[in-house]
Formats: sequence, structure tokens, C-alpha cells
Amino acid sequence: MYIFVLIIFSIIAILFVLLPYLKAKEPEGSITPDIDVYKAQLDELNNDLKSGIIDEEEASRTKVEIERRILKAADGRSDVSPLEKPNNLLSLAMVVIILFSAAFYAVIGTPGMPDFPIEEFREQEMPEDRAEALAQTDDLIAKVKARLATSPEEVQGWGYLANLEMNKGNFQQAAQALYQAHIIAPDVFDYQLMYAEGLIMASNERVTPAAMIILNKARKMAPEHPGPRYYLALADFQAGDVEVAHSEWKSIQANLESNDPMMPLLNVWINRAEVSLGIAEPLPQTRAPSITAEQAETIQNMSADEQQELIRQMVLQLAIKQEENPTNIEGWIRLSRAYMVLGQKDEAIAAIQSAIENAPDGQKAALEKELENLTKLD
Repeated sequence: MYIFVLIIFSIIAILFVLLPYLKAKEPEGSITPDIDVYKAQLDELNNDLKSGIIDEEEASRTKVEIERRILKAADGRSDVSPLEKPNNLLSLAMVVIILFSAAFYAVIGTPGMPDFPIEEFREQEMPEDRAEALAQTDDLIAKVKARLATSPEEVQGWGYLANLEMNKGNFQQAAQALYQAHIIAPDVFDYQLMYAEGLIMASNERVTPAAMIILNKARKMAPEHPGPRYYLALADFQAGDVEVAHSEWKSIQANLESNDPMMPLLNVWINRAEVSLGIAEPLPQTRAPSITAEQAETIQNMSADEQQELIRQMVLQLAIKQEENPTNIEGWIRLSRAYMVLGQKDEAIAAIQSAIENAPDGQKAALEKELENLTKLD
């Protein structure tokens, strides 16, 4: 079937190439008044001047205009150029290229392969429980939109719709829903902050000018709330004012409870600011140990007890290596996290303490914070 479609489109392409030559004709040129008419007007002008109907100045001005028109008419006739003859060799080459392209695709291409849209591929690759959750979310979104179509002033509905869109990763749609919420309830702090956050997430975590306007409004409504202050400091950081951002984040940190959900995020950005300012060194990035496909298959076929024992052996080997090379700070962090996987909290704490003892001064503060967070875990 595709062969016939290919032939039809090839014929159409060839016609587009050849039709300009087949339909070509001599140009008619621009239609200009007869120069004899202008000459007659000059004769009449001279007669009027002799008879005193017009004066010298008016006759001179009119004569210049008529002469200009005569020159223009003459140029119009001379501008008509003969039609360039078609380049038969070029036309033939283009037709051959079109036909050869179609034949080439028919030989090495895969025109008979069925369509396989990327969305269908993603659906097939997606775990069943995840696909069901997304389907339920889509159903809820449709129901909420239907309700808001009849009750657009229901501000809680817009907030709920935004949360659903966030869960799907549709940050732009979430920001649009929160825009409606902040318009309906301009005096409610939560909706102003949520809308600003929506704008930031929709912009790949960049604090945009529009978000800053909303954040400043929200800060006036609640001057001590950490949310607007955090994002405005983030705007300073992104603008290059790292010292200003660092100072503000430290101020927010000092007034938060240690178990506040915002604390881990603050710690990350404070550390980034201190690294940028040169007053701290970044923690080593821990890397998962690489294993071959054969090893992965072997582990997968093990029982739960066998896998647990294998992990214990790997952790023991890592601990021995760390005793031999105690300055490997990344290794101590990996060892600590491995102990936590095994549920051995005391050993995990001891590994971080060893990291602190052997770390450069610039990394000690971040490691001590890691130790503090670790000791708070149940």
C-alpha cells in the first residue's frame, strides 16, 4: 500500500519541479501610456504659453513633470526582458534525484513497519501500579476541571487541581491553576506563596520576575514566614548575590526547629553558598559500586537471606578498606549509609565520626551536620 502512496507523492514533487517551465510564458511587461500622448501634451503646453494662458513658471514646472513621465514610460518598456530558457539539464537532475530518493527508501527503509508512538512505548514500559495511579490522577483531574467549569470561584478546587498536576509533573498546568486561586483569594497568604512556588517550579526552579512580585506581596502579608524569605534569598543567589543569600538563609535556619521540613533544603543551599564563597568544601559525592550484568542477575536470583549475607560481606570488605585508607571521606560516607541499610545505626554513626576525624577542616561542618541528622533517626 505504501508503494502507491510513495508513487503519488513522487509525481506531485516532480510536477512542482516541472510546472513552472510548462506554464512559462512571455511577460507582458508593465502597461504604460503612449509616449505620443505626452508629446502632444508638450505641444499643447507650448501653445498655452504663447497665447498667455499660463506664465513661464507654471509652464516650466509642468514641462518638467511631463518629461519625467516620458522618461518613466520609456524605462518601463525597456525593462521587459526576454524569458530565460528552461534549464533542461537541471530539471532532469531534480527529477532523477526525487525518483532515486523514493527508490532508495523503498530498498533500505522500513516503510512497512507499524507506527509506534512514544506515548504508547512509555505506557508499555511503565509499571502497572504506576500506570493505574496515573490513570486515577487523570480521572480526578477531569472531575475537578468539570466541577470548576460550573463553580470557578471555588478556590479550594483550584488548589486541589494544582496538587494533582504537580503529582504528574505538569508544573505549568499547576501554575495556571494556582494563578486562578491567587486571583480569587488575593488576601490569603497560602495561595500567594503556592502560586509563587508554582511559577518557580514551572521555570525549572528559577525565581522569575513574576514570582518575585508575588513573593514580595506574600512577605508583606507575613514578614517572618520562612517561605517567601527562602525564595527571595534563592533569587539573590541566582543573581550572583551569594553573600546576601547566605546571610538570609542562615537567619532563617537560626529560627527554625531542628525537625522542620524546610531544614534539609536550607542546609543544602547554605552548603552551596559556603562552597561558592570559599568558606567550605563540598562533601564528596558518593557513588554506588558498579556491578556487571552477570553479578546483578546472580544477586536477583538469590533468596532474601542470601542477599542480606552478601551485603554484609560487601560492607565488611568496605570497612576493611577504610581502615587501610582512612582519608577516603567518600568511603566513610558510603560505609555509614551501608550500615544504615543493614539497620546498624551505631556502626553508621561510628563511620561518620571517623569521617569527621579524617576530613579537611572545610568539610567538617557538613559532616557534623550529617552526624546530627543521623543521631536523630529512629
